[in-house]
Amino acid sequence: ISLINLTRSLLATLSFVSNCLLSALDSHCAQGWLLYGDHCYHFETEAVKNWQNAEAHCNSEQGHLVSFHSQEELSFITGLIQQSPTGISLWMGGHDSVTEGGWEWTDGSPFRYIRWNAGNPDNYDGEDCLSILVSNGYWNDDKCENKRGYICKRRGEKSCSNCC
Repeated sequence: ISLINLTRSLLATLSFVSNCLLSALDSHCAQGWLLYGDHCYHFETEAVKNWQNAEAHCNSEQGHLVSFHSQEELSFITGLIQQSPTGISLWMGGHDSVTEGGWEWTDGSPFRYIRWNAGNPDNYDGEDCLSILVSNGYWNDDKCENKRGYICKRRGEKSCSNCC
C-alpha cells in the first residue's frame, strides 16, 4: 500500500511541476516589438525600403515580412496601423515572383487566408509583391521597387517569468 501511495504522490508532484513550468513559459518581445499570440511584430514607417530590402531587414532581425493567417491577426495589425497612419500602404511578406498568381509567404507558411482589395490582384505593370492598405487593411499587389514602410514578424521569445 505504501508503494501505491508513493507512486501517487510522485505523479501528483510531477504533474504540478510540469503544469507550473508550462504555464510560466510566456512569450515576450524585445523593445520596439509588439506581442500578439506567439509572435512579435515591428512596424517600420520611417526608413522606407523596396520590398526586397524590407524583407532583408526583417531577416536581419530573425524574422520575415508579415504573413497573416486569420482575421483576428489581421484585425490586430490593421487597428494598430490605423492609429498612426503613415503612407498609403506597408509591405507584407507575400509575393508571386516565382509563378504569376502563385502567391506565397516569405516565411514559408501556407498562403490560405486572403483579403484582397477590390480588383486585386491585377498584376498591373508587373506587380509581384504584397502590401496592406493603411486605410482599410485590404491587400494590394504592388510594384516591388516601390519604397514603403513595412511590418516584420517573428516568433516571440520564451522565458520563465514566474517559475515555481
